[in-house]
Amino acid sequence: MNEELKTIFGNSITVVRSQQSVQIPTAHLIYKGSSTEYVTWTIISNRPELFANDDFLFEVYQVDVDVYSKGNYLDIVSKVKELMKTNNYLWVDDSTEMYEEDTGYYHKTITFEKERMN
Repeated sequence: MNEELKTIFGNSITVVRSQQSVQIPTAHLIYKGSSTEYVTWTIISNRPELFANDDFLFEVYQVDVDVYSKGNYLDIVSKVKELMKTNNYLWVDDSTEMYEEDTGYYHKTITFEKERMN
C-alpha cells in the first residue's frame, strides 16, 4: 500500500492554474520543505472484510490525504480526488475546513478507501 501511494503522489502533484502548471509538493506523514502549499498522506487503517472458511476474503485500506495551503486549496483537493479515483480509491469523507492559527495554514483532510482481495 505504501509503495502504491508513493507511486501515485511521487514528490509532487501538478495543478493547473491560469493555464500554468504548478507543482504541489507531497510527502508521507510529514512535509519538511518550505512551500506554502503541500499534501501529506497517511495510511490510517487496514482491516479485514467479508469472511469465509475462517479467513478474510478482502482487506480494506483507509488513507487520509491532508492538503495544506496559505490560500485557496480547492484546486488541490480536486486534483487529489481525481488522482485517487483514477487509482481505484473510493472517496469516503472530507473533514471540516480548518485554519491553523499557529502556522497560518488552511487545512483539509480527505479520506479514501480501497479494497483488495486476499
